[in-house]
Amino acid sequence: MRFALLIVLFVTTSLLAQNQARFGAQIPLEMSALGNVVQVTTDGASRKPHWSVDGKKLMIISSEGSKCPQAYWMDPLTKERKLASSGKGSVRSAVPLVKSKSWVYDSTQDAGDACAPTMLGSVPAAFNIFLSNEKGKVQRLSSADGYDADIDVSTSEKLIVYTSQASGDIEVWTMEWDGMNKKQLTHTVGYDGDPNVSNDGRRIVFRSSRTRTLEAQKLVKEELAFGRAQMAPSEIYVMNLKGGDEKQITSFGCTLLHPAWTPDNRRIVFSSNLPSCVGDKFELFMVNLDGSELVQLTKGSKFVGEASFSPDGKTVAYTKDGNIYKADWLATAPPPDTLSPLSKP
Repeated sequence: MRFALLIVLFVTTSLLAQNQARFGAQIPLEMSALGNVVQVTTDGASRKPHWSVDGKKLMIISSEGSKCPQAYWMDPLTKERKLASSGKGSVRSAVPLVKSKSWVYDSTQDAGDACAPTMLGSVPAAFNIFLSNEKGKVQRLSSADGYDADIDVSTSEKLIVYTSQASGDIEVWTMEWDGMNKKQLTHTVGYDGDPNVSNDGRRIVFRSSRTRTLEAQKLVKEELAFGRAQMAPSEIYVMNLKGGDEKQITSFGCTLLHPAWTPDNRRIVFSSNLPSCVGDKFELFMVNLDGSELVQLTKGSKFVGEASFSPDGKTVAYTKDGNIYKADWLATAPPPDTLSPLSKP
């Protein structure tokens, strides 16, 4: 037992040393990017905020009171909440549409009242995507077998971007607001998901845990049969709305979660266990689209991530240790002459 522990400590120390050499002794800390930080929730069970189109409300996911996670509308000033999902099953993401009069969310509601697993890598086949509105009308948009969840929308393009198992593997797909014209955008064995559309409606960022060997690809298929997907390590990729011009942004070898475009469409904010790449401590980071200028935005938390920027780009909402926070977004845009062609609009 002692010998095994020494091996684990040696491997962990070696990995830490390798990553310190790769990233330098310390990743630059830029906590000044977040100003006037305000804690919005206090229940310790809220996450995944998303701003309404008018920037006045947040749609959040909460499991307050040990209930299954559900979608709620929330006023960040009054803290008033209103249920936005069915109250059955579990919800992982929800996004407002059309001036907040309708919205989409993913849910296991058709499978009953039981809560879905919440651990990283769980992709239950019972998840489907639904459209709801203020009048209480609910329409199911996905119908294929397997996992359909993790939603974002492109208002200008009238597209829903989501993660789906419809092809047999976990890939990024798009469909129109009524569920029609579903299109698969990624085609590589391994997890491709958690998409986010740029503010100019031109590109999608997503994270991927791709496998290269036949043995690893076989294992991916076997795990999916049990509702599990390998999501670590993962890297960040970008592509256009048709799935073309795909480019890999990072090569860190860590776990990267919830990538999101900054308001200038030139950088990506994400959550990661950098620089050690081990453990479950995640902070918020930002990187240019060519993988340069990596900076750390938060420090001293167990988990920070799931950033969502307000429509005017002045405020960012995010999850920190089970609660929703919001802050002024004060990061300065990089000078145009320092950007690679990839980072330019």
